[in-house]
Amino acid sequence: SHAIFALTHGSDVASSEFAWLRAAYGRLDGDGLKEAVFQGMTEDGAAGNRWLIDRARDGNESTKLRKSALFWAGQSKETSTSDIVKVYRDADNASVREHAIFVLAQREDDASTDALMGIARGDDRQMRSKALFWLGQKHDPRVAKLIADLVLR
Repeated sequence: SHAIFALTHGSDVASSEFAWLRAAYGRLDGDGLKEAVFQGMTEDGAAGNRWLIDRARDGNESTKLRKSALFWAGQSKETSTSDIVKVYRDADNASVREHAIFVLAQREDDASTDALMGIARGDDRQMRSKALFWLGQKHDPRVAKLIADLVLR
């Protein structure tokens, strides 16, 4: 994992090093090494973030690794909120969906807050509850109005 970190950090990292790690990923043993690749991919801009989103959407990956890939993708401003929402919508298990809500909540953009508000308005009870919890941490007047509207309904 230290070697992976060294390969992916610094001012002189070549795109070929990131490509090599993506190609080697399937041959790595252990979640720790795979998670090191995830962290490193945040340094590869759009290509790395797209790859992370693809890992998060991959039903052949373990839930743990899918959630880790989504977390690291969400740490980058280059990852679009719509990509995170797609992971949420397409996820085949509740744990990944809950984690997507957490990742959205950690972002500071209006699109993420809008996505959480949409989940709070219209998804299943468990996901609405998770979204409302995280929305309650935001200082956005739209959130206060949403909560008031839900209470009065």
